[in-house]
Amino acid sequence: MTTPLLVWGHEVAFVAYAVFALIVAVRSSRTLLAALFLTFMLATAAWAQSFVAVYLGYAPVWLEGVMSTARDAVWLGIALALMQRHAKDTNYFRALTAVAALLVGLQVVLGMDDLMVGAFAGVQIDVTLVRVAMTILGFIVVENVMRNASRGELWALKHWAIGFSAVLAFQLLYRVPEFLTHRPDLSLAVANPIVYIVALPFFVVSSTRLPQLKVRVHSSRTFIFHSTTLIAVGIMLQGIALASWYVRTYGGSNGTALAVIVAFSGVAAIAAILVSSGARSRFRRFINENFFSLKYDYRVEWEKAIRELAASPGQDTPERVLRILCDLMDTSGGAIWLYRESWRQFIPVAKRGDTAVISPVPENDPRVEALRSRDEAFASFEEGAGDGGNLFSPWRRFVDNAWIVVPMRYRSAVAGFAILNRPRAPRTLDWEDQSLLRLVAMQLAAYLVQEETAQSLADARQLEDFNKRFAFVVHDIKNTIGQLRLLVSNITKFGDEKEFRDDMVITLGNSVERLEGMLKSLTVVGERRPVNGADYQVIDLTNFLEKFTKEKCSLGHTIVLNANLSNTSLVRTDFDILHRVLEHVVSNALEASAAGVAVTIDVSAGTGTLQIAVSDQGSGMTQQFISEELFRPLKTTKLGGFGIGSYQVRELMRDLDGDVTVESAVGQGTRVTLSMPLVRKTVGI
Repeated sequence: MTTPLLVWGHEVAFVAYAVFALIVAVRSSRTLLAALFLTFMLATAAWAQSFVAVYLGYAPVWLEGVMSTARDAVWLGIALALMQRHAKDTNYFRALTAVAALLVGLQVVLGMDDLMVGAFAGVQIDVTLVRVAMTILGFIVVENVMRNASRGELWALKHWAIGFSAVLAFQLLYRVPEFLTHRPDLSLAVANPIVYIVALPFFVVSSTRLPQLKVRVHSSRTFIFHSTTLIAVGIMLQGIALASWYVRTYGGSNGTALAVIVAFSGVAAIAAILVSSGARSRFRRFINENFFSLKYDYRVEWEKAIRELAASPGQDTPERVLRILCDLMDTSGGAIWLYRESWRQFIPVAKRGDTAVISPVPENDPRVEALRSRDEAFASFEEGAGDGGNLFSPWRRFVDNAWIVVPMRYRSAVAGFAILNRPRAPRTLDWEDQSLLRLVAMQLAAYLVQEETAQSLADARQLEDFNKRFAFVVHDIKNTIGQLRLLVSNITKFGDEKEFRDDMVITLGNSVERLEGMLKSLTVVGERRPVNGADYQVIDLTNFLEKFTKEKCSLGHTIVLNANLSNTSLVRTDFDILHRVLEHVVSNALEASAAGVAVTIDVSAGTGTLQIAVSDQGSGMTQQFISEELFRPLKTTKLGGFGIGSYQVRELMRDLDGDVTVESAVGQGTRVTLSMPLVRKTVGI
C-alpha cells in the first residue's frame, strides 16, 4: 500500500507545481522575484518527478539528491530575495547569504556519492547534517523577513510564511531522524509530497498579492465558493465518519446506535449550515478577504444588477431596485423613498422584509438636507458612527433593525434614498463597499428617474389625448348647433309640411345620437385601442352617401352625388367616424360656396381604395396655406372658428387606415379627397 501512495503522491505534486509554474510564467510580472518563484515551482516539480524515476529504477540514485538540493537552494533564494529589501547592506544579510551558498555547495558535493567528511565532537559530518542545517537556516531567514516587514507587506507575505514554515517544520521532522539513524523513514517519505501539495495554495495566494509577482489568476468567486464549500463538506463528513467509527468501536453494546445518532446529527448539522444565509455570507466574506485582492468582482456585480433590472417585468421597478441593493449589501430587507416633485415629499415606493409602518418624508427634512450636503455613498445608523448616526436615528422607525441609509443621486440631486437593515453576517464597510455602492446607487437612481419620467410622459400623453378628443367634441358640437340652427330657421317656412317634420325628427335623433357619441368618446381615454379594423363594419359606400346627401338636401342644401362605380362599393370602416368626417368636409364646402351653388360629391375607385371627393366653388386657398397652415390645430381663417376641423378630419381618417388630400386654387374652389381601403367581393355585408 505504501508504494502506490509514494508514487502517486509525488506525481500529484509534480502536476500541481508544474501547472502553477505555467501560470506564473504566463501571468506574472517580469521581475527577479518572479523568476525565482518560477524556478522554485519548476525545481519542486522536477524533484517530485525525479523521485518517482529513481524509485522505479529509471534514473540514477544521485538525481533525486541533486534535484532536492536545487529545490532547497531556490527556496532559500526566494527567502533571501524578500529579506534583501530591508537588510541588503548589512553584514548579517551578507553572512546569511554566504552560509546559504556554502550549505548548498556542501549538499551538492556530499550528496553526489554519499560522502562523509568526518566527525566533530562525536557528530558525523555528512549530507544529512547539511540538510538539517539548511532547514534551520530557512527558519532564521523567514523570521527575519516577517520581523522586518511593514503592515502592508505582512498582508502579502503571511500566506507565504505559513506555507514555507509548514514545509520547513516537516523537513525538520523528516531529516532529524534521518540524521540520527542515517536511514530515511519510509512512512514520512509518503507524507513528504502531500505536505508540498497542502502548502501550494498558500504560495498561490501570496503570489497574487506580492507587488513583485502580481500573478493575475482570474478565478471565479462562484467557483471558489462552491469548490471550497465542497471541500469543507467533505472534510466535515470525514470527521463525522471518524467520530461514528470511534463511538461504534468504544461505545460498548450501544455503540452501533450511538454511531447512527452521531452520523445523522452530523449530516443534519451540515444541511442546516448549507441552507443558512448567515453561514453562507460569513463564508463568502472569508473567501473574498483571503483569496482575492479585491472584495468584489465588479464585472459580475454590474452584470448582476443589469440583469436584475431587466428581469421580472411584472414587478414594479422600485421593488427590483430594492432587491438589488439588498443582495449587494447581503441584507434581508429595507425600504425605498422616491422624490415626487408634485407632492414635495419623498414617497415610500417599495419595502422588503419585516418593516415598520413607513410614511412620506418632507423634502426639507434635516436628514434629507444632510444627504444632499454630503458625498458619502451611505450614512450609518450604528452607535458611535458620529453625528451621522445621531442625526439619522429618527428614521429607525421606518425599518426594523436599520443599518445604513443609501442616497440615490441623479445629476447631483438626491432623487431618493434607501434604508437597509443589518446584514446577515456582521461586516464593516470599507472603501470598496463605498465605491461599488455609490456606482450602483447612481445607476439605479437614473433608472428610477427615467421610469418616473416615462410614467409622467404617459400621463401627459393621456391628458393630451383627452384634450384632443375634447377639442373634437367642441368642434362637433359647433357643427351640430349649426344644423339645429338651420333646422329652427326652416321651421317657420316648412313647418306645416309633413315631409319636413319627418326629416326634422330624423335630424334631431341623429343630433342626439351624435352628441351622446361625443360624450362617450371622452370616457375611453387611456384605454388600449383595438386592433386595426377589429371593430369596423363593412358598409356600402354608395348607399351611405345617398342617405347622407338626402339628409343634407332635406335641410335646404344643394348637394350633387356622382357615384358611378362599375365594381363593388364596399368599404370596412367605422360608420360614426366616417359620418363625422363627411359632415365636417361637406359643412366647410357649403360655408365656402355661395348661396344656391351646389357642392359635388364624387365617388371613384383607386388601387385598392375608394375615394370620396367633395368639391366646392368657393374662394379657394393657396398652396402655401394648405402646406403650412391648413392641418395645424388652432389655426383658422373663419370668424368664430376653432381651427380644429381640418386637423380632426386628417386624424380621424388616419384612424380609419385612410387619408385625406386637398387640392385648391384661389378663385377656383377646393377639392377634398377622402380615401379608404376597398373590401374584396368575397366579403359579405
